[in-house]
Amino acid sequence: MPIVKLQQGECLSTIALSRGFAPETVWDHGDNAELRERRNDPNALLPGDALFVPELEEKDEPVETDTSKTFQLSVGPIRLRVRLTRHGKARAAEAYVLELDDGVTLEGETDGEGWIDQPISITAKSAKLSLRDGAEVHELEIGHLDPHDEPTGVQSRLRGLGFYFGEVDGELGPKTRAALERFQKARGLERSGEADDATASALRDDFGG
Repeated sequence: MPIVKLQQGECLSTIALSRGFAPETVWDHGDNAELRERRNDPNALLPGDALFVPELEEKDEPVETDTSKTFQLSVGPIRLRVRLTRHGKARAAEAYVLELDDGVTLEGETDGEGWIDQPISITAKSAKLSLRDGAEVHELEIGHLDPHDEPTGVQSRLRGLGFYFGEVDGELGPKTRAALERFQKARGLERSGEADDATASALRDDFGG
């Protein structure tokens, strides 16, 4: 059975497109029903998750003798979506330069909600995001975002939103709990220091995925 165990840095889109499928074709397959029940966002899966990828079907195409016929397989691109905020407010209409590890450089401006939304190659694994004419630089690891209700996903989103500055180690220790309390206070949630359903959902809504 064509089961793919996800590695860190992989996501549904890169796996599906590299095998010649649209991501939704793989995600909606009946053999992925259990995974869909566990994961809210198909592009924020956890390393070790088992994804069923069907085999490509062979198809016969008639071709006249002494002629040639060209076939083209289109795979990709995927989209990189990053939201920029400052003190909880969207950084709208902000110019940026995005340098991908595959040699492509993209320039643009965030939208009214602070989002960067760029099509990129399925081979891109990392990027350097430069803001304010290079005065502010962020290193991005593409495809490394874990699910919002996993400890590593909680820490990644807290860090991305500026509430947590520790390691993403999956341990909800004192530093992470303090960061959760700061986030909960900012969002008007009960300050429990726990990654409860309401807090995890708010992190997903604010950060994405």
